Formats: sequence, structure tokens, C-alpha cells
Amino acid sequence: MRTDRQTAVWYDRLATLQEGYQYPWRSMLPDWHGEDAYVELVRQHARPDMDVLDAACGHGDMSLIVASQVRSVLGYDRTAAWIEIAQRAARERAVSNATFVCHDSSAAVNGGRVRLPAADHAFDLLICSKGPFHWIEDARRVARPGAILLMLVPDAVPLTRWHSRLPAALQWEDALDPNWARPAIEQRLQTAQLALDSWWSFDVPEVLPDPEQLYIWLTWGCAADEVPSLADVHPILARIFSEYGTPDGVEIRHHRYLWKAVCPS
Repeated sequence: MRTDRQTAVWYDRLATLQEGYQYPWRSMLPDWHGEDAYVELVRQHARPDMDVLDAACGHGDMSLIVASQVRSVLGYDRTAAWIEIAQRAARERAVSNATFVCHDSSAAVNGGRVRLPAADHAFDLLICSKGPFHWIEDARRVARPGAILLMLVPDAVPLTRWHSRLPAALQWEDALDPNWARPAIEQRLQTAQLALDSWWSFDVPEVLPDPEQLYIWLTWGCAADEVPSLADVHPILARIFSEYGTPDGVEIRHHRYLWKAVCPS
């Protein structure tokens, strides 16, 4: 099976295979598919008098989007190559109020305690897109009274009807119980003496238009020697499109969650 995505090892691998955290395939998604809703939610909560922390910011896309609406943004990520991209993009776009630092906030590298790269009571808005959960445990320390926390959480992709037709190297593990994320988030918030304010769930289709784009999706973040070549599996993928596809392509589904918490005033 493919290397598990959204793990530290996988992120390190991905940083050597492409520039920044981005999706390299072409596909069709409906409006309000979770990721776009997250961007809109952040924009709705941003104000000119706010200082923002973007945890696990990747190459800084969300930080640079929100920077024009707030006083300052601090984005951090453990992947140095992505922080360099974010810093370069800020310079090229003349964004002077966004700062990016390379930092691993996990307890494993901070003496057994989660540690965000900021002073106490420094932020009014804390955001995270598709990052790990551990940052939540130190959020209360760096948050000001009344600060807002917003996060986008991806779920494992449910198996498709054609999943078993794939070679073993291209198969993925079945999705977890769709109810797993909320208890996990609430536990982290409880550790930080915070409580969940709002929760949104998304179950949306993504349509890949041809076998090549499906192959790119299936092999994203994999090394060449981990997976068969497109030429080798193209006949299998073409049959999947013939038997299960529509005129638009083959569908996979995504579960996404958004949540919000508010620090006590």
C-alpha cells in the first residue's frame, strides 16, 4: 500500500518531490468542499486589529491570503523548504506583516511539552489547515482573551467500488470511523482548558478526468521505486474509467471537518 499521508515521514518525502504543499493533479470539486470553506471562515473572522498564528503553515498560502486583513501573521512549519518558499513569496508580494519561521512544535523535540514559537498572549486568531493536532495543547498560552481557534481537518479517503481493482501498491487503507475526529479534537482542547464552539462536516466528491490524473492522485508523495509506472497500470486505470466512470471522469469522495473554539474573555 501507499506510504501513509499526513505523517512526518511523508511530509519530509513530499518536500523533496515538489515545491510547496500543493495538489499536482487536475480535478473537479463542487463549491464548499471544505478547504474553500476554511479559507472563507478565516476571512470572516479576520480583523485589522488582529495578530494571527498559522500553525503548520506549509508554504504560507493561507498566511499570505489573510495578511491583508490583519495586523500581523506568524506562520511556522517544521519543513524548512516550505518556509523558504513562504519567505520568498512574502518578499515578492511585498507583504511586510507576515513572518515565517521553521519550527517543530511537537513535544518530542521540546522536552516533552508542546511549544508554539511565540510569547504568551500574543495572538487573537489561531488557524491551522490540515496540520497535526498537538499545537492545540499550547494554544491557550499564546492566545489572548477571546481569541478564536479555527482548523481544517482532513479524514482518510473512503474506499471506492473499484479500489480492489488497483495493484496493491496503489491501494490505501480504509477510512476511519467518521466520528473519530471530533473526540480527538475535544480531548486536545480539554488539555488546553478550552472547549469546542462549532463543528462542520463535509462529504464531497472529487472527479478526476482521466487515468493519468488518477495515477497522480494515487501516487502523490510516493517515490518512483515505491509504485508501478503509469505505463504499467494504465490498462487497469483505463478499465476503471470504462466501468465506473461518467463522461466527467471517476469520482472519489473526501471527508473534511472544520471546527472553532473561543478562548475565555
